[in-house]
Amino acid sequence: MDSADEARRRAAASYDPARVADLPVSQWRPGPHPVYTTPVVVAAPQAPIPPRNSPFAVVGVLGLVLGLVLAVAMVGRGVSPVVGVAVPASPGPADPVPGLPPGDPEPVPVIELGTNPLLAEGRALPAVACDLPGIGSGDAELRSFYAAALRCLDDAWEPVLAAAGEPFAEAGLEVTAEAPSECGDPPDEAEATAFYCGWDEVIYMPQERLLATVGLNRSAHLAVLAHEYGHHVQLLSGIMYALGEELTGVEEGAPAELELTRRTELQANCFAGLFLAAAAGRGSISEGQAQVAVEDFANSADSDTHGTLANQIAWARAGFAAEGTADCNTFDVPAHAVR
Repeated sequence: MDSADEARRRAAASYDPARVADLPVSQWRPGPHPVYTTPVVVAAPQAPIPPRNSPFAVVGVLGLVLGLVLAVAMVGRGVSPVVGVAVPASPGPADPVPGLPPGDPEPVPVIELGTNPLLAEGRALPAVACDLPGIGSGDAELRSFYAAALRCLDDAWEPVLAAAGEPFAEAGLEVTAEAPSECGDPPDEAEATAFYCGWDEVIYMPQERLLATVGLNRSAHLAVLAHEYGHHVQLLSGIMYALGEELTGVEEGAPAELELTRRTELQANCFAGLFLAAAAGRGSISEGQAQVAVEDFANSADSDTHGTLANQIAWARAGFAAEGTADCNTFDVPAHAVR
């Protein structure tokens, strides 16, 4: 049995729906970097560990750890980047589908980082033609634009996850920050512009916050959404579960923790670039609009949790120029590439 199969079976064996159902819902807390918060997520340690009072909190439960996931949509204006937050990751792998032959269970997340099957050589996003409506400031107009873009993101990422033998699920959408969420109260407007809740697998793109930050810049909205969706892909694939394992026992704010969070955020930039390249020049997204979206990742600033501005834009560009997901393997590159 190869390592990917072993990892899938390990993930399936560790999942206990009854325990997951009893987990408390952690709430978002501002961390040491309220503008540049970062996703650190789920794993499966052998014993429970208490949550830390930080955005890197990890709640241990036999078979699953739910981390306080803080994801940033790395698009902004000047020194006020758009920020987002993703809060605890959803329950883990699903039970096998009844009727499937023994030994052929439903795909589950693979708890690996750089060796995750999603990042194997030869996995490329298919070309997609996004049919996007015009963007407007009204609730219905924004919702329609995001929903269409999410369908296109689904079309781009589902085949890649399937090829890796990993599960797929659509991300939900909300355009109101105060909408009910399994993750509790949303962060303040000054601390997050867009955010993702892993408990309900919903991307929150609050209308007023985004319009105040990026206006009706269509490319900027696409970049924000593609980055947030990148964290959804990390969740589905099991990368975030593996992150939780890696961070178990790591001191909060330690260099090792900060480096892992930078690797995670820079990968989300790269994943966004992959999608924008897959959609560029087809349907409603022109080559120019896709390029502008990639370059909009430069509207940020240096961060110890997201890397230097040079690295942030470099990884977005790397995804845009990549041949496949292997080029977004931020976990197996030298430390200087994720500073």
